[in-house]
Amino acid sequence: MTQDTEESVVDHTINALRAGIRDHSFAPGQRLIVADITRRLGVSAGPVREAIRRLNGEGLIDIQPNRGAVVRRFDAADIAEIFSVREAVEARAAELAALNIDQGDNRRKLDEIMAEAPDAEAEGGPRYIDHNARFHALIYEMAGNNKLREVAEGLTLPIYRMQFHQLMVRRSATTSARDHDRIVDAIRRGDGPAAFQAMRDHVRRSGLGMQEAVATKLNRLKP
Repeated sequence: MTQDTEESVVDHTINALRAGIRDHSFAPGQRLIVADITRRLGVSAGPVREAIRRLNGEGLIDIQPNRGAVVRRFDAADIAEIFSVREAVEARAAELAALNIDQGDNRRKLDEIMAEAPDAEAEGGPRYIDHNARFHALIYEMAGNNKLREVAEGLTLPIYRMQFHQLMVRRSATTSARDHDRIVDAIRRGDGPAAFQAMRDHVRRSGLGMQEAVATKLNRLKP
C-alpha cells in the first residue's frame, strides 16, 4: 500500500466516524472498539487507530483511563465555553473581511454565496448546514489571517460535527440567515466595526440556540 493510499483510507475512516457521530450511529459516551470499527468499515486496524487519534485532537473523541476511546459528550457548559471564544475570533474575522472587501475577488465570492442563501434557507437541514459552514469559511478566507483560521477550526469542528447541531439548525435557519444579511451588509460597506458587532451578535445568538438544543435533547433522554 502506498503512502497516498494509506492516507486516503485514514481520511475515509475519519469521515465515516464523523458521520456516525453526527447521526448517532455512535452515541455520546459510546466506546469505540478498534476491532468493531474495522469490521464495520472494512479497513485495517492502523487507519482506525490513526482516525481515533486525529478525532481526539479535534475534540470529538475522548481517551479515558480504563475505557479507551469514547464519543465525547457535549453539555451546556462545553457549548458556553466554546462560543465565548468564538464570539471574539469570528467577530475579528468579519472585521478584517470588511477591511479586505475590495481585495482580489472577495466581493464576487461574497455575492455568489449570498445568492445561494434563499434556497438553502428554504430547504434547511443538511443543505443549510453546508451553506452556513461555507459562509463562515469564506469570512475567514477574506480575513486573510491564517492564525485566526486555525483557532476557528479547532473551535468549529466539534460544534459542526456534534449531535445537537441539526436540531438547532432546524429551529434557527431563518434567524441565522437574517444575521448573515446584517453581517454581509456591513462587510460590503467596508464597515469593520459594524461587521465585528454583527458577527458577535450572531455567534452569541447561535451559542444560546445550541445550549437550548442541548438542554432539550438531554431532557428527552432523562428516564
